[in-house]
Formats: sequence, C-alpha cells, structure tokens
Amino acid sequence: MDEDVFWALIEEFRPAGPDPDADGLAAALTTRLAAGPVSLIADFAEQLAWALYRLDLQEYGRGLSGDAFLYTRAAVVADGRETYRRVLRDPARFTTYAAGLMWAESLLYVPDRAYKALTGQEWDRDTRYSYESYSNRAGWGRQAMTDDELVEAVRARVADRDLPPPVTLEDVAAVERAVGRPMPQLLRRLYLEVANGGFGVWECLSLTDTGNWFSEERDLIEAHRLFSAKDDSGFPATPEGVVPLMDRGCCMWTMIDFSTPEGRVWDWDANDCCVLVPTTLTLARWLTGWLEGWIVPGPYSPFRIHADGCPDRQPSVSS
Repeated sequence: MDEDVFWALIEEFRPAGPDPDADGLAAALTTRLAAGPVSLIADFAEQLAWALYRLDLQEYGRGLSGDAFLYTRAAVVADGRETYRRVLRDPARFTTYAAGLMWAESLLYVPDRAYKALTGQEWDRDTRYSYESYSNRAGWGRQAMTDDELVEAVRARVADRDLPPPVTLEDVAAVERAVGRPMPQLLRRLYLEVANGGFGVWECLSLTDTGNWFSEERDLIEAHRLFSAKDDSGFPATPEGVVPLMDRGCCMWTMIDFSTPEGRVWDWDANDCCVLVPTTLTLARWLTGWLEGWIVPGPYSPFRIHADGCPDRQPSVSS
C-alpha cells in the first residue's frame, strides 16, 4: 500500500455528515480492513504511523500533553489528505485543531481491531515509524533557540572556516530587488552578522561575487536568475520568491521561500519523483538540524511534501 491508497481509503470511508472524534470513519475502516488480507492491515498501520510521525514536530506540539498531541494529529489525518497537506505547510493551521479539542483517538486502534476481527488474536505489532508523541527526534530537539542564539551558534560553528566578511545593507537590498521579496529576517542577520555565505551543512551561496564561489554560480542573484527562468530543460522553474540557497551536489539544492517570514525551506532534487517541493522545515529548524546533526548532506526525503498523486516513495528518516 502506498500513500495514494492509504488516503483513498480515508476519503472513501469518511462519513458524509458530522463524525465526532472520527468514530464513524474508524468503524468503517475497521470493517474494510477486517475483510483481509492481513498484509493490508499491516500496510495501513505503516502508512498511518508515517502520517502521524510527520506531524510530530515541536512547533505543532509545544504546550500539549503527549496524549492530546497524538489525538490531535490523528484528527488532522482523519480530515483527509488535502487538509493534512495544508497543515504540513502551515503549522498555524494545527492550532485550530488543538484549540478546538478535535481528537480522533479511535483512528489509532483501527489496525489492531481489524486484525483481531480477522484472526481472533491480539496484534503485538510494531511499525517502522512510531506515532507516539515526541518519537520524531528530528522534530523534537532541545528547546527551540532564539534568533540571537542561532546567529551566535552559527558564528561559532563556522569560526574555523575561511569565510568572506559579512555583507552590507546595500547588498541585501540588491538581492531583495532581484527576488522581488524581502529576505527572511533570520537569513538577513546571518549574512549581515556572520558571513557573506559559506555557512550551512555545506556552504550557502554568497550574496555578491567574493571570488570564492560556493557553487557553480557566483552568487545568489545569478543562481536565482538561473532557477527562475523557464526553459526547455524539462525542470520546473522556481515559484516566485523561492530562492536557491545551498548547492548540495548531485543535482540537489536547498532553497528558501522569501515570501514567508519564517523562511520556509524548499527542496530541489532532480533524482526524486518530484524535482521541486516544499518541506516541513523552516530556516530556523534547518539551521538547528545542521547544528544538532540531523540535517546532513544528501537527500531531504523525510521532509519533502509531495503533491497529490505523486508516487512519493517511502523515505528514510534522519535521526
């Protein structure tokens, strides 16, 4: 079972009318899965755990008890794929569920109940990803750092790198004119207070040509011009405001959305089924992941938000 089949089942068995706590959906799914085979139940359990795991993020669950956070995440899943994707893209949408005590605890028990109905036995099951709150270690590090703390931590991390000096306000303004959007505040501070590029998992692009290029493109403006141009290469042009930030090699780029104040991170990966997609990461989380070791060179598979109907291969998860 892939994600498309999982979400199709959710949509097929969601009641047309009100369904408090998703009890109707859970009952209908249980009946369907209890018809077998057992492999279908196991596959459903894996996909459900993966969907819940992806929502297990600090910015969603801060201030909630473990149970409340779990049941609220289940409510988001119960509302279907489109709602789920909207919440992944915008953590503020999750607060609507949490504030309204919208829970779907019964959805969690669907695989176990279906298995017992089919086999007459209890299911001592395990899944690749745990849906229990705070299991996603990449999503729950220590208390989130402030921007001041992040700037200082980045400065300390790159102290032994021979990086170009920080930029001027005029340099930032030139980039903003080229992009047509203001630079996210945290990113602006890194360029103004730390260095003109060279920080990050590998090295972020410079804003101006320093003579020490961190990719095949000399600076961020040139890279933005290249990626935003529509051509006949077969690759998509970046949406307005989405700017290449770091060349990870092997046709993979980390990008940042200037149109979002928090700096939503996008991923360009010519090796994946969807070349360009948004991720669940903000600039602050991306930097934190680099500093803590769970953002590493290579694919960003665990964080990609694929479009509906995408093959979306099952990814591995950074620890």
